[in-house]
Amino acid sequence: MGKIPIVAKNKGPSGIDRHQPRECYVIARPLPTFYMSDYSVLGLLVDNLDEAVGVLGRNHFSLTEEAGDIEVAVETPGRLPEIVQVLKENGIGCEIADVVGGIYQG
Repeated sequence: MGKIPIVAKNKGPSGIDRHQPRECYVIARPLPTFYMSDYSVLGLLVDNLDEAVGVLGRNHFSLTEEAGDIEVAVETPGRLPEIVQVLKENGIGCEIADVVGGIYQG
């Protein structure tokens, strides 16, 4: 069983995603030794993190929180579209995206 992070979009005062790096997801797992500066983490990018967590919890999806980062369990790849659909049916904008940006191997 895998887990993917749930991350809030970085919205400005107008409510529009500013397409800037998100400060709310910190990698809590080790980076690969060699990743050739092309490292990404697939996650769910949502309009409202608190509402998304509530909806997924009420729909019996397994959630974990560690150091402020929230992840949802994905038992099989087929569950990912189901998660997205449940969020959209409850009025929460959601997209599957790379939720890590600006990792530098120095």
